[in-house]
Amino acid sequence: MTQLTAGAVRRIAGPMDETRILEIINTGASEAELVEALEWLHADDAIARQVKHQPSARVSDLRDILSRHDIAIDED
Repeated sequence: MTQLTAGAVRRIAGPMDETRILEIINTGASEAELVEALEWLHADDAIARQVKHQPSARVSDLRDILSRHDIAIDED
C-alpha cells in the first residue's frame, strides 16, 4: 500500500490547508482509503444503511477529519 502524498490528497479531496493534509497523511492511509472515506462522507444515509460492511477504523478516521472541514468530492 502506497502512502498518501500532499499532492494526492489535494487531487482526491480538493484544496485544503497544510495542517489538514498532514493530519490525513499521518493516518497512514492509502489513496483508495481516502477515496472510500469521501464516498462514506457524501453517501446518502439510505445507501449507507444498505452497505453490508462498515468502514475500517482508518477510513472512519479520515471521514471524521474530512467532515470537520466540509471537504467536497472533486469529480474532475
